[in-house]
Amino acid sequence: MREVINCDSGASAAEQAPEAARPEVEQLRGLQADAAAPGGLALVLRRLSRFVGGPAALLGPDDRSVPETPAVDPDLFAAVREDLGRIRAGGARSITLHQRDRVVSAQLVGEQPDAPILLVAAEETALRSAGELITDAARLLWLRWRTDSARGALRRVDDSVTAIREVVLHLLMLGRQDDAQRVADTLRPRLPESVTVCVIESAVSARDAVVARISEATGDRAWIVRCPVYVEHTIVLAPGDRPDGAVRQVRGLAAEQPGVRAGASQVVPLHDVGTGYAQAFHALAVARNGSGTVEVFTAQRDLVSLLGPAARAWAERTLSGLLDFEPRRAQDPDSGALLSTLGSWLNFGTGAARQLKIHRNTLTARMRHVERILGSDLRDIGTQSRLHLALQLLGPPRGLRAADDGTELLELLTTAEVRAWAHRQLAPLLAAEGHLLATLRAWLDGDARLEPAAATLGLSVPAARKRLLRIEGVLERSLLHGPSARYELYFALHINDSPD
Repeated sequence: MREVINCDSGASAAEQAPEAARPEVEQLRGLQADAAAPGGLALVLRRLSRFVGGPAALLGPDDRSVPETPAVDPDLFAAVREDLGRIRAGGARSITLHQRDRVVSAQLVGEQPDAPILLVAAEETALRSAGELITDAARLLWLRWRTDSARGALRRVDDSVTAIREVVLHLLMLGRQDDAQRVADTLRPRLPESVTVCVIESAVSARDAVVARISEATGDRAWIVRCPVYVEHTIVLAPGDRPDGAVRQVRGLAAEQPGVRAGASQVVPLHDVGTGYAQAFHALAVARNGSGTVEVFTAQRDLVSLLGPAARAWAERTLSGLLDFEPRRAQDPDSGALLSTLGSWLNFGTGAARQLKIHRNTLTARMRHVERILGSDLRDIGTQSRLHLALQLLGPPRGLRAADDGTELLELLTTAEVRAWAHRQLAPLLAAEGHLLATLRAWLDGDARLEPAAATLGLSVPAARKRLLRIEGVLERSLLHGPSARYELYFALHINDSPD
């Protein structure tokens, strides 16, 4: 908040007298210490105000008080309003006005026309005796203002770089490799042909140190992104030519930084970063729930790779409403935006708003629109699973439609290979504690929500959560946070339960 400094409402004359009586050299030392401290501009102005016994303010190029400094007294501003333009135009570096029982001083504190203007008002005797101190304060205010401006510019550059990196990651997650490479070429390093994806979890306050450490360890060859969805995560795309080196560097970081955990993917081609991210996320869940600090994803053949060409036709038929959608107005989300929103929501829930850089209300509106187009209830875990599978099968790029022979999903899931896949997914649970499979079933039957699962199992919500965390450890997959294995497990359970 801004503070209006007014000598009538500030310290009493008795309180001001000892400070004003100090030798000016001591006041100068105080001003120098203030200028170097956090909030230095405000501290210098407050000290100067106390010394002269009147208000002191700093006006920026827009003739408003510089942010986070005392607000200008309206009467003081009114007194000099007509002269500010003359000062900025170079007609004068300073002016002095007599106003009732005080003198008002305005002076440019730097060389450039856009430099701030220092305003001080006090009794004439006080202002005259403080002349040298005001000059010294003006110099310090100029230096501190320049420093703060430079820091602000660096922050804006850093924010821009962060935004560009997020855009590149988002394009890669959508499989738009060429677009991502064009954007990435504005920064360094150039994106490699293949990558190991690492997701590093740390305290938010440690993320800058994590970024610096990984950048140094990889010789600036890694593409590092602060995750837009999970603020405690840092995503690293390390060149895939040395996967062991990337994992070794992350292990070294985890050993140096307490509380750091990480998951690493298998080496994936650049166009498949989305898969690599999911793998690293699952590996992180294992690290979080186990005894290690860094885990590497254990490769398994996924359901998508087992389904034949007819599966893509089924996916296009399932998503045809979105694929064929044309917005009525140019400003409305098009087919690509709705498909991206659906994919992000299935992975991150409400966190999709942060990934897509849209308001939560916009996300809600888009998802309702998707529901109307598809005629589906997106709260249902079965619907979510089918749409998630369809999006994976569709994949990028989306070219010509596949020939459709009308094959339904049930037929695609009844092959011997798919049944063997389902058994492999559940085998670790079948070999573990007996209640874990029942817990998974109750959780999925409750649309992957803890409260219904806990009620079905006769457990408290924390107890149900504890069991699901145990299942994460057994399966070496993330369940409670996205990207989640819940959709694959939904199919695995239903395939396993169906008759041969």
